[in-house]
Amino acid sequence: MTHSLHRRGDYEDLKDDFVVLGCPATGVNKKGSAPKTQKFLSICYKHGPVNLGDMKTGNIHNTTMADILERVTDGTIVECTFDNRDKIVSLLKDLKENRPGISVIISGVTDVVQQCMKEAGLGPIHSLEYSLGTWGQTDRLPEYEVLKTTTMCGHAMIATDLVGKMVRDVKRGRRTVEDCCKEMAECCTCGNYNLTRGEKLFRELLKLYTIKNLY
Repeated sequence: MTHSLHRRGDYEDLKDDFVVLGCPATGVNKKGSAPKTQKFLSICYKHGPVNLGDMKTGNIHNTTMADILERVTDGTIVECTFDNRDKIVSLLKDLKENRPGISVIISGVTDVVQQCMKEAGLGPIHSLEYSLGTWGQTDRLPEYEVLKTTTMCGHAMIATDLVGKMVRDVKRGRRTVEDCCKEMAECCTCGNYNLTRGEKLFRELLKLYTIKNLY
């Protein structure tokens, strides 16, 4: 899915960042897919995602798992975010044994995803989709270190100004890093924001700014 392809970061930074999507296909298995999607979500939830949700209902940081499952309908696309490869290998083994009946897409570093598939006893990656980067007036983009955070929400629901406010609030002792990242996770309705990576990036971001020069 294209909205999870544009995450910024280097190899080391992204190798433990995975978004797993469950997606029924229109004209193939969309009709009657709700129970299959619920099964997929339930399997993913067992393996400890740091975020999980769908764009219409919300994610586990702003609603409940029960609410997400209850609101799944035919055609619902869901996303589950994981913070390490061991969870992905375990999840793939489970999905291989208990096939939910919908398409499963993993967004992550290609060779790491392929390694996980091999360990799970699956074959080569079926197909690949790449991000070609950002085109146009790129000088209007936020700083790269800020983009690392905002691009974890593929629908751009984490605003640059919000990140700046969060940094100011922590610098002034008003909030904790954990509290700020939890709020950003709540903003990313579909559940793509990786809370574990988010806290790490946010602590790195704090080192780059003083109150006077903070955007």
